[in-house]
Amino acid sequence: MTAPVIADCAGLWRRSLLIGADGTRDTGGDVRWLQGITGYVDSRGFAGRLEQQGDVFHWHRDVDLLPPGPFPDAGAMLWDGDVLVETGVHEDYVEHWVREDGPSTPLGAVFLQGPDGADGVWLRVGDAFGWAGGGTVVIGTVGDSHWQRLSDGRSAAGLEVDGATWTIQRSEGSMHS
Repeated sequence: MTAPVIADCAGLWRRSLLIGADGTRDTGGDVRWLQGITGYVDSRGFAGRLEQQGDVFHWHRDVDLLPPGPFPDAGAMLWDGDVLVETGVHEDYVEHWVREDGPSTPLGAVFLQGPDGADGVWLRVGDAFGWAGGGTVVIGTVGDSHWQRLSDGRSAAGLEVDGATWTIQRSEGSMHS
């Protein structure tokens, strides 16, 4: 098994297996993770920037709808065929991730700040997009109602969502095809 690099991780991933510290196995649920260049959105309610050091990946949570955990979110990742296997660094777990079919371009993210100082992330990978901000985390398809709401509120300076103006702090890649 070999370690991926962040560029290998671009795409929409579905968790196919979680093995907990007590050995319990969970193959259900709809846990998805959308990864861009460094930006990501996770359907469990968080988003931010992914950083790699060797085979260890660190998910920095700029947006987190969950109470913070006792440990940093970090996992060692290795390829097992087409499956990305994540093993907890600070906690005892194993997750198997399978990439969904679909294009990986355009590929881009916009990191935003809301009027109240809260962070937001808007990410696009091919036909998939993710939005995290204002108490909401969505992973959807370009063109759906959530995407339209975001696209209709976009300007050169930022993004208007539900009447609030989100200012662009930085961006990476391109959100346009």
